[in-house]
Amino acid sequence: MGSGVDNETPQPDTGQRLPSDHAPSQPAGLSRKDVVADSRRLSWGNYLARVVLIVLALAGLFFTLVPWGRAGLRTLLLVPELVALRPLAPIVANGEPIRHVSLTISSRGGPAYLDVWEPTASPPPIPGARQGILIIPGVGDNRAVPQLTNLNESLARSGLVVMTMTTHALIDFVLSPADADATVRAFQTLLHWPGVGATRAGIFGLSAGNVPASLAAADPRIRHQIAFLTFFGGLFNARDLMADIGRRALIVNGKLEAWQPNQVPLHVLANTVAGTLPTSEGEEIRAAFDTSHPIPLTNAQVAALSPSAAAVYHILVGDQRDQVQRNLDALSPEMQQLLQQLSPSTVVGQISAPIYLLHDRYDGHVPFTESVNFAAALTQLNRPHDLVQFSIFQHTQVSYSLDLGSLLRDLPRLLGAIHAALMHST
Repeated sequence: MGSGVDNETPQPDTGQRLPSDHAPSQPAGLSRKDVVADSRRLSWGNYLARVVLIVLALAGLFFTLVPWGRAGLRTLLLVPELVALRPLAPIVANGEPIRHVSLTISSRGGPAYLDVWEPTASPPPIPGARQGILIIPGVGDNRAVPQLTNLNESLARSGLVVMTMTTHALIDFVLSPADADATVRAFQTLLHWPGVGATRAGIFGLSAGNVPASLAAADPRIRHQIAFLTFFGGLFNARDLMADIGRRALIVNGKLEAWQPNQVPLHVLANTVAGTLPTSEGEEIRAAFDTSHPIPLTNAQVAALSPSAAAVYHILVGDQRDQVQRNLDALSPEMQQLLQQLSPSTVVGQISAPIYLLHDRYDGHVPFTESVNFAAALTQLNRPHDLVQFSIFQHTQVSYSLDLGSLLRDLPRLLGAIHAALMHST
């Protein structure tokens, strides 16, 4: 009969003890000392594993929740891509999946063409919205340039919504004040893009792309909504740029320094000011500085030009280096006004966003002194800004003759500049 208690026959005591939870069994061939050492190593291994897990967890929280951490992680992911011509496999594998969308919007100056790269996943729960960046890649049709496409895709894989903008004027190598409205409308489109935070978007102007970016940043419609402005190889005062081109020299610390401009800025300025001249003269000036098939003017043609057209020709061709100021003063009122309208120097006091200026010291398109003067004006206005000079770029593209010493010297500067800009939209 069962009584709720198991009845067992008592076993004789043989002096042996069965293993228990408190007395671990000892494998054959091991001394008690060896067993204790193994147990201690196991305990330390468990301890270290827990520490590693805690550190990884804290690092994950830091890079996900803390603004400085998020910006730092994205900076570390982006810098290798900036110096590569195509996406790096590890970053592609570990980045977010992305998609590309193209669209056209209207503006006062005509249509603006937008390309958007965005992550396909939902925005992170904290802070609940993505960062956005509007990139204006300068003059010409740069939409298929590999390095720009690589940058756009890399930014998107790091979690940003990236929008590039261009216009007919920019594609035709022309600077137009009307593109400021296109930039405003593009930025408003970015602010309303699904997943983008209302206070987490900035503008990146490459080369002459900083002109419409600066004009737009001073526009009351968006001036207080821009988280940051980053200008790479941009200009500050169009008249000063014309002076540098005319004398083929820069003023550095009060002294002249020889400088030879690339053909591209001559082409852009010729196309830009030609619209203020009579049609026949405008065509001659354009043709004289065309980058593909230039047609220099003869002495007879130059002698037949109006004073304003002749002054422009001599400035751009650089054959009257000791008469630059006189030629600048000979420009027509319409041309003088246009140069002023295209100068960020005229609106710098109306820009409230922090500005990060990047420039290669030996830039042959736009002299580095333009960014130096931009920074000096911001200092005088007591506006937040930073200026970083490099020597590893050819204007805004990585130099083909990149050497290790220059890379090691400039890489920390590049890291700091990118991190500072990203911090303002985290």
